[in-house]
Amino acid sequence: RNWLRRAVLGCARAVVVPSLRLLTIARDEWRLGPRALHLPNGVDCSRFQPAPHRTGVPVIGTVGGLRGEKDHGNLLRAAAAMQTAAVVQLVGDGPERTRLQALAHELGIAARVSFVGAVRDTAPCYREFDVFALSSRTEQMPLSVLEAMASGLPIASTDVGDVKVMLPESCRSGIVPPQDPAALARALDALLGDAARRQREGAANRAHCAAVYDHGQCLDRFLRVYRDAAGR
Repeated sequence: RNWLRRAVLGCARAVVVPSLRLLTIARDEWRLGPRALHLPNGVDCSRFQPAPHRTGVPVIGTVGGLRGEKDHGNLLRAAAAMQTAAVVQLVGDGPERTRLQALAHELGIAARVSFVGAVRDTAPCYREFDVFALSSRTEQMPLSVLEAMASGLPIASTDVGDVKVMLPESCRSGIVPPQDPAALARALDALLGDAARRQREGAANRAHCAAVYDHGQCLDRFLRVYRDAAGR
């Protein structure tokens, strides 16, 4: 595999990566220099839309496969430590589901945790959330964060991958260290305790996503790169 990767990289006029973390690896470890290009992922902002104002018990939502690197256990421990009574919705499925269900029972929050399972169209799911949470140990440029931004949600997230640079500067106070459920609990409590802040950050996330990450703009950037590589 290594020789094949070296051969491909040696012939490539440009190598496109979706995250700044990968860009550093491509330039420093793969020694691609300026041939490595950063083209971020995009999202369809017409498909992911903000919901009308919600009332009732607040919902913390997350979307992603139930796998170890997503560290949903971190989110469940944070939910158990929170001062605010909130429902947690986990959209997605995977090998960690049984263990996470057992952990929810162990933490005494099983009645407040909904394992939604795999969903073909996740756009309506985001409209059920008051806050989006990402609890991962590692990421690159998570599409779920882009979808949450397009859906006009405030975000509490671990400081992984490109999350910090994806969010507008005014919406980064909910970013916490990975594997620190107490810090994630505080970030979630702060958002759920301040409706004006949720509305303000949700609107800022939506505007920033539409301006920078809408899929039409991302497609235009890709086409420019491919035309340059083809010598057009």
